[in-house]
Amino acid sequence: MMSACFPRVGASVPIARRLVREAVVDWDLPDVADAAELVVSELASNAVRHARHWGFRLTIRRLAHGGVRVAVTDKSRVLPVIGISCAENVTGRGLALVDAVSQEWGIVRLPWGKRVWADVATSDVLADFGPAPEMRVFATPTAQIIYVLIVVALAAWLGVLIAGG
Repeated sequence: MMSACFPRVGASVPIARRLVREAVVDWDLPDVADAAELVVSELASNAVRHARHWGFRLTIRRLAHGGVRVAVTDKSRVLPVIGISCAENVTGRGLALVDAVSQEWGIVRLPWGKRVWADVATSDVLADFGPAPEMRVFATPTAQIIYVLIVVALAAWLGVLIAGG
């Protein structure tokens, strides 16, 4: 298990991503690195944006079935929800992304705050749980549109990050 505390500032998010990537590579789980990095990015960004305390804690642990659990704990009692956002909004899609790339995720209420966690599994493990996230079937056209908007927004965001150096 690896755990670290971060100040509630935007600069903490890329450091948290790097720690998660290094942990999963050290644990010889490179298949989960990208998804785990995305999960911590979204969960840490939510803590930076919404928590009302000086910082947050990141915890990552290896799971017996070959995946990892990424968790972010903060002192806000306000529970996150999967938002439905329009194309003009650049925020509000984080938990939908977490849901798309994780095997399972959830929220644990704590007396002083909350812990948001997500389990990310290797492709071998995901085969036991049904189709891979990119192959999920959405029940309605609205759900399909939301998913496409999320993917487009993520691609644009990554493009800006890469272009910015």
